[in-house]
Amino acid sequence: MNLAFQLAPGALYQGEKPVRNDRYRRFIKRFPFFACGGTRWIDPMHTGSHALGQKASDINCLPGCRACPEQFDANPKGVAERHELDIPLLIQSFNRLWDLKQRSQP
Repeated sequence: MNLAFQLAPGALYQGEKPVRNDRYRRFIKRFPFFACGGTRWIDPMHTGSHALGQKASDINCLPGCRACPEQFDANPKGVAERHELDIPLLIQSFNRLWDLKQRSQP
């Protein structure tokens, strides 16, 4: 008899609940958009996998001007290639900055 192999405990095919953090989104909005250099009307741009009606986790968002996220949502790989961006590295860098900021606050 074949039994299903499961790496993590819990129900099969159950997605992780995305992390929501308003403070992190406000932190991200302070940076310019890395692709076009825009500094006005910056919004958090969610990256990573997301389905209909559900956004990716807030800890995976990057700063994006209001015009560019539509292009990014339509073709994230194309935008990353066009601007020579390493999205995972950018996310990791912003997460490190956030951690440093949190540690420096009393």
